[in-house]
Amino acid sequence: MGVQSLIHYGIDLTLVAMLLAAIRHNTGLVFAYDTYDLSNYIHRYLSWGEYCYSKVVSYVKQSERFRKQSSIDLRRRFEELKD
Repeated sequence: MGVQSLIHYGIDLTLVAMLLAAIRHNTGLVFAYDTYDLSNYIHRYLSWGEYCYSKVVSYVKQSERFRKQSSIDLRRRFEELKD
C-alpha cells in the first residue's frame, strides 16, 4: 500500500464523515456510535467531519460563485423538467 493509496483512503473517509455531518445538520439524525467499543475514535472521526463540513460551508457562504436559490430558479427548473 503506497502513500497515494493512504491519501486516497484518507480523503474518502473525510468525505464520508462530512456526509454524516451534513445529514446531522439537515435532518437532526445522528450516528449512534455509543454502542460500539471504539466510540472514542468514532467520536473523533465524526468531529473531524464536522470541522471539515463547517469549513466548506463557511467558504461557500463567502464565495461569489454561490448564491441562494430563488423561487424564480425553482420555477425555471420546473419548466425545464416539464418540456
